[in-house]
Amino acid sequence: MPPHARLLALIATLTIAFGTSHVTPASAAAGTAADDTTLAAPEADVVRPIMGETFRLNGSVGTGQSREVLLQHFQHGEWQTVQRQEVADSGRYSFVVTQPSWRSRWRVLAPAVEGPGSAGAELVSTPRTLFGQGQNVTTSVQRSVRAGGTVRITLFASPARPGRQLTLQRNSGDGWKKVTDLRADATGHARHVFKTADVAKTRFRTVARAHRGAPQFIGRAAAVYALGKKPVGVMAWRGDSANYPENTLEAYRSAVRHRADFIEMDFQPTADGEWVLLHDSDFRRTTDVEERFPERRTDSPREFTLEEVRSLDAGSWMGTEFEGSRVPTIEEAFDAIEAAERRYRHRVRLVIELKGESAAEMQALYRKVVGLRPTWVSKKGHDDKALFMSFEARHFDFPGVERTGMEKIAVKDEPDPADDYRRPYAQVHIHTRLLDAEHVDRFHRRKAKVGTWPAVGTAAVLRAAVAGVDFVTTDDVAGARRALLR
Repeated sequence: MPPHARLLALIATLTIAFGTSHVTPASAAAGTAADDTTLAAPEADVVRPIMGETFRLNGSVGTGQSREVLLQHFQHGEWQTVQRQEVADSGRYSFVVTQPSWRSRWRVLAPAVEGPGSAGAELVSTPRTLFGQGQNVTTSVQRSVRAGGTVRITLFASPARPGRQLTLQRNSGDGWKKVTDLRADATGHARHVFKTADVAKTRFRTVARAHRGAPQFIGRAAAVYALGKKPVGVMAWRGDSANYPENTLEAYRSAVRHRADFIEMDFQPTADGEWVLLHDSDFRRTTDVEERFPERRTDSPREFTLEEVRSLDAGSWMGTEFEGSRVPTIEEAFDAIEAAERRYRHRVRLVIELKGESAAEMQALYRKVVGLRPTWVSKKGHDDKALFMSFEARHFDFPGVERTGMEKIAVKDEPDPADDYRRPYAQVHIHTRLLDAEHVDRFHRRKAKVGTWPAVGTAAVLRAAVAGVDFVTTDDVAGARRALLR
C-alpha cells in the first residue's frame, strides 16, 4: 500500500474510533441498567416435575451483599409471594417447592435495599413456566418361555428419577406378591431375572414407590406363559386368514409356507353337486355377491351353480391387493395344498368341516374326498391326512360310517355338560370362552386330542397352551408358532 494510502486509512480509523467513544457509554449504561434489574429465570432441578413432586428452584441475585429474596407464584391473575429467603454474599438462592398444577409460573423478586449505586435496586427475574406431567410405569417381559426357564424383566418408570424404588410384583392366580425391590437407574430402568417353575401363566407388574412427594404409581401387568415340553400344534383357521382372504388358495398356501400342522377348511355343496370353500351360509361377507347377484345375495351356495360361484370376487373385501381371488373348488384346494407341500417340504393335515344340513351331505363329502385322494383316509383311522368335523353330531350318522375309518372331530361351543362326546372322536374342539384345564383333562381321559378356537392373538394362543391343549386354531400361523416357541 502506498504511504499516502496508509495515512488516509489511519485517519479514517481514528475518526470511527473517536465517534464511537462518544456514543457507546449511553447505550452501555442502558444495557447495564437492564441487566442490573432483571435476573435470569430460576432453574428447576427436574426437567418436568411430576404432579405433587417436590423439587428445587435455584438461581442467583448476584454476589457482593446479603439481601432478602422472595419466591413468587402466579395465581389468580397476579404474582403472590409464597416463600422468603435471606441469601448470603454468594447471592445463591434455592427454594423447595411442589408442582401444584399442570402448569405453574414462578419468578424471584429481590426488593430494593439501601446502598451505593445500583447494587441495592429491586431485582426481578423473568418468569419460569413449568409443565407438570403424569407418571407412566411399564413392565416388559418376553411372552413365553419353557417351564423352568428364566424370564428377563425390564421395569421402567417415567419420568426418570434416579434411585427411585421400584417394586416388582407377580401374580400366579393367588394374588399379588412382592418379588423384589430395585432402584431405577438414570434412565428410569431397572432389570430382574425370574426363574419359572411349572406350566402356568404369571403376571408381573411394577410399583413405583412414592418419591419426593410424587404419589405411588402402579403400572399395568404383563403376562409370561411358561410352556410345557410337548409342542402345541397350530391349526390354520380357514387358512392363514389373518393375512389372506379366508378359505382361498392364497390362505392355504401361506399356511403351508408358515408350517401349520393342520388347515381347517369349510366345505359346502353347490346346486350342481360340486363342492366349494365357504364358511358362512351365504356369500355376502366374503364376496361381491351383492353387486353380481343383488336379488340373490342371501341365497346359500346350494342355490348357485359352480359357474356362478366362480364369477364372484372373494378377495376384494379384505383389500384391493387381493382383488380377483376366487372361491376355490375342493379339487383346486387339494391341488394347491399338495403343490405347496412339495415346494416348502412340509406336510399338513386337513380338517374337512362340513357346513352342511344333513348326514347325507357328510357322506357325500366323505366320498368326494376319498374319490379325489384315496390315501388320505385310512380304514384304521389313525393320523389320517384328512379328518372330518361338524358342529352337528348327527351329521356323522350316515349308513356305513363305522366302516369308513374316518377320524371325526366334535365341537363344543356351548356350556351344556350333557353333550354327547362318548363316541370315538379323534379330536374335540372347545371354544375359547369355555376353555379351561378341567375341560381339557375331561376329553383327554376319553382318549381325544383337544384343540381350541378361535385363538386369535398371542394371549389367546398362550392361554390355550397352558390349559393343556394339543393344538390351537388360529388365524395367524406364523405369530402362533413364534409364541409357542416353535
